[in-house]
Amino acid sequence: MKLEFDVKMTTPVMYDYMMYHTVTGVQFWLVVAIGIMLTCMFAYSHNPLHMIFAIAVIAYLPVERLFQAKKQVTLNPVFKENLHYTLDDEKMSIDVLEEHMDAKWDSVVKVRSTKKSLILYTNRVTATIFPRESLGDDYEKAVELIRKGVPADRVRIK
Repeated sequence: MKLEFDVKMTTPVMYDYMMYHTVTGVQFWLVVAIGIMLTCMFAYSHNPLHMIFAIAVIAYLPVERLFQAKKQVTLNPVFKENLHYTLDDEKMSIDVLEEHMDAKWDSVVKVRSTKKSLILYTNRVTATIFPRESLGDDYEKAVELIRKGVPADRVRIK
């Protein structure tokens, strides 16, 4: 089986990816804990500054990630072009800016899904993002190829 599709990276998809990393990281839970503490301080003291700081602390990460996603999509030359992907039983291939890269399925460290995309990691810091909107009707076919190629303990797709 073989599947080919193009991806045009957009700010909402990049934001979804960045928020996934934020929510699954320690930094997010630390910020939430500080926000809760400030809210409790407000409930105890009724000092409006505590609530203002609580809102600012909790809102900071999502807003910062939005600006970071927009910057990444706008400034990265790779995202200015369509990325062409080919998935088959043995590997995934990427063609962008006259470059061709292959990644065998056993080199994929983990696969995760979000509401907007499938994320394939080839190491701790390198990820390939397949937006669901780019896959369209071929989403299930892509999931089937990924599940067939990547060991089951590395795949968490909802």
